[in-house]
Amino acid sequence: MKLLGNFDLFNEYYDIDAKKFYSFETLKKTVGVYKIIGSKMTGLLVENGELFLFNGDDKYLITESNKVLIKEKNKKVNEFILFKGNKELVRFFYPLPDSKLLNISPFEYIDEEDFKWGDFIGNIINNSNRKRNFLEI
Repeated sequence: MKLLGNFDLFNEYYDIDAKKFYSFETLKKTVGVYKIIGSKMTGLLVENGELFLFNGDDKYLITESNKVLIKEKNKKVNEFILFKGNKELVRFFYPLPDSKLLNISPFEYIDEEDFKWGDFIGNIINNSNRKRNFLEI
């Protein structure tokens, strides 16, 4: 069982091998994190010591040549763009959390801006220290 933790829900998981969702009372060891936007699953995954971004059925190895750009679209939505060098690989829009709601994250090193899904991913991809910490999950 290789579990991804749900970004929004503390005890919700997705088994990437069985392609099934689970809920557990206690925290389980994960190999990444996911969020469903619309009907598409997005997330980060650690396999064999390497970081991957997935967007639907597409999976991208993240290296030092990858960078993320976040664009504010409006007060409810931001745009996430992943580049490899100058080539755009992935683009998606993600909803911003309601600032009135308290979010509780299972990640110890999360910063305030990381409650925004794309910012969370971008901060890991763009920052080598955060990337190294994530690879150790």
